[in-house]
Amino acid sequence: MRSRSSIEIRRCRPLLGTFVEITARGGDERLLARGIEAGFDAIARVNRLMSFHDPLSDVSRMNREAFPKGVFVHPWTWQVMRAAKRFAQESHGAFDITVAPLLTKWNYLPDRCYRFSPTSTWGDIFLRRHYEVFFCRNLIVDLGGIAKGFAVDRAVEALKDNGVRAGIVNAGGDLRTFGPDSQFIHLRHPVEPTRIAGAVRLRERAIATSGIYFERRKHHAQYVSPLLDGRSGRTVRELISVTVAAAECMVADALTKVVFALREEAACLLARYRADALLLERDGAPSWMFHSPCDTRDRTRFD
Repeated sequence: MRSRSSIEIRRCRPLLGTFVEITARGGDERLLARGIEAGFDAIARVNRLMSFHDPLSDVSRMNREAFPKGVFVHPWTWQVMRAAKRFAQESHGAFDITVAPLLTKWNYLPDRCYRFSPTSTWGDIFLRRHYEVFFCRNLIVDLGGIAKGFAVDRAVEALKDNGVRAGIVNAGGDLRTFGPDSQFIHLRHPVEPTRIAGAVRLRERAIATSGIYFERRKHHAQYVSPLLDGRSGRTVRELISVTVAAAECMVADALTKVVFALREEAACLLARYRADALLLERDGAPSWMFHSPCDTRDRTRFD
């Protein structure tokens, strides 16, 4: 007979433009089920707040109204905007949530006819007290490069708040584990999804992957992708996949875009966040890894 301490519940729902799977482990089935529902509710809330597609979201309201009068947003949205500005500053602009006009031009995002200045950048975003966001020029923001990781973190927080002590939240490859035991996670190869490119052992740690192989499309006879270097507005082409492990999924999610743009120049930033990275070159071969100077008991293992 199975011990009550070994109960595992796994649920999957379509959210965030992908399939989100939540696994919860513990000894009380009702508590686990309640925690999973709270986790999905948290992810759905992030989606409502930060969707570029929803005209009622905080992101859409900012793009319509933050210039010239400012917009009051949900504390979660304000928190993600603050993190996005921090990553932009730390990466010297390689990470920039204001590249949305290019993504619209290349049909990765719908054209909402927002006004924008072609020279606007993340530096034109100001965060005021009481969760107000102000743009000093017309610009368009898209939080797609960071919000999914944030949603995973909020789901984990909801699970823990409801008494779930161990589990995994996986949003299309952006995932976070929690609990006392390490979890063995397989990484799919971006060119051949049925092939395993590697594996990691995670404990109280998150991982995110960004790839361009299936996202590439032609624009004026040139291949483009949604992964851009915010400094130049150019598509990053040298790599097909970057996987980053960090303490929080939002951090891992954002850093995948930074590593795509900066490669070895991102080493210091990865170390600052105690993060590790695995890169796959265009031929699909692993390139190299960073290892942050963290405690070896908690270090991510790329096998």
